[in-house]
Amino acid sequence: MQWSKTKSILESFLCEKLKGRIKIYATVYRKFHDGPSKVWITFDNKEILSASDVTYAVKHEKMYQQMKQDRKLKSIPYNKDWDVMFNSEERKEQVKASDDTEEIMINQNIFASYHLYAPFMEYGLLSIEEAINSENIIIKAYSMMDRRLGKRRLEKLIFDKDTHPLIVDFYNIRCESEGMN
Repeated sequence: MQWSKTKSILESFLCEKLKGRIKIYATVYRKFHDGPSKVWITFDNKEILSASDVTYAVKHEKMYQQMKQDRKLKSIPYNKDWDVMFNSEERKEQVKASDDTEEIMINQNIFASYHLYAPFMEYGLLSIEEAINSENIIIKAYSMMDRRLGKRRLEKLIFDKDTHPLIVDFYNIRCESEGMN
């Protein structure tokens, strides 16, 4: 699906009080190697969510290298048989470190564009119930601003201390726009 169509669908789900105040943008840096992109959302022209491939890659690499150093991970030993290298314990530990790095970054609201594109493409196909209960942080956060989420149900939502800050931020924006505490 084209980005412009996806953007229109996403913006059509916004509650009345947020229409025109929430805007979604995307750009691709075509002259840059591999055409990295950036996706961001603004509220009253203030950026509230950003996902930049360049920023993500730089921060991920820095944090990943630090994690490898802290865990004292060894290099993958060379072997003529690629399968031996691929299935080595050293590689498995490095993949785990990379996955742990990604999880930490997501918890710090540092995203790559693919973290937003896929959930945004999926969002239009979900019921509000599926969106609110989604395991995906982006889908669940965006559902807080969805017109299908009524005020009474919004008031009844309860978040625990483990709730991702992005979800709470989007919830607060919606409540503030609706004049709720």
